[in-house]
Amino acid sequence: MNDYKLRSINLDLVKYYEINLKDISPITLKTYKLVSDNNNNFFLKETSKTILNKYHYLENIGVSNVLYPILNKENKYVSSNNNQFFYVTDYINEVKIRDDVKSSALFYELENLHNRTIIKKTLDPFKARIKFDEITNQLDYKFKSIESYVRQVESKPLNMFSMPILENYYLILEAKKELVKLQKRLISSIKSRESVNYNFIHNNPSLDHILNVRGQNYLISLDKSKIGLDSLDYAKYYISNNFINVDYKTLILNHYDSDAYSFNYDYFKYLILYIYIMKINFTNEQQVNARNFENVAINISKFNNDFLDNKKQTSQP
Repeated sequence: MNDYKLRSINLDLVKYYEINLKDISPITLKTYKLVSDNNNNFFLKETSKTILNKYHYLENIGVSNVLYPILNKENKYVSSNNNQFFYVTDYINEVKIRDDVKSSALFYELENLHNRTIIKKTLDPFKARIKFDEITNQLDYKFKSIESYVRQVESKPLNMFSMPILENYYLILEAKKELVKLQKRLISSIKSRESVNYNFIHNNPSLDHILNVRGQNYLISLDKSKIGLDSLDYAKYYISNNFINVDYKTLILNHYDSDAYSFNYDYFKYLILYIYIMKINFTNEQQVNARNFENVAINISKFNNDFLDNKKQTSQP
């Protein structure tokens, strides 16, 4: 960190929080551990102006499972200097928790956040068309590139790197068919302007973004949060954590065990398959391509077993 930025942070801490800085240690490009002159530890994160309204919104509706920043002398959660925004919290030395325990806790805290912030909204065909056109174009291009690569593999002698691709290609084709079916159902619901549940979503759920403080779990790092469908949170959560031994099938199906969530559930499945397909990339290294293709296929197969081979009610065609 350059001297100018260090002095700027020090002055801001005194101005907004009456914290005299003794030491500062970068954690990431935008986060820092601070030590004050009386040896108290703090956490500082550079952020954007929009996060201020998000914290006040959640506070006003009584959401308690979010770790709120320290209020500054202006009674605001976010401070600024020359269009640079940041917030400060106490620095928490979290006790190491098993990944399966933490993953389950993350799901329940996301669900708690969503349940406290339900907003009934009518689906908007105009906005949805823009989004689905973008996704459709991305998928069309990706499937064409996958097919082209598979044809190249088929034209060459079999080897240890071509077998995983040829053996698992059928899973990609099945995913393509399922994406088409799901999109048709989703678009049908959108055209009908169905009323669905929107929520305040974290939009970046990971095991790094939940803290346990004296037995209480808190969600942190809400910088990317927004009002949207909870499907996005659960899709990202599932993809990031499905290597951990947790019964995600039961967690997700229990959450969506209501006709009010049929659209959200279809969109959850659609997002999962979309994200997995977009993870397929090809390089000049056959070994890398084979490993990537096989990993995606394995994940799609697991997802199929969990969510496509059950009797859960979905949105109507």
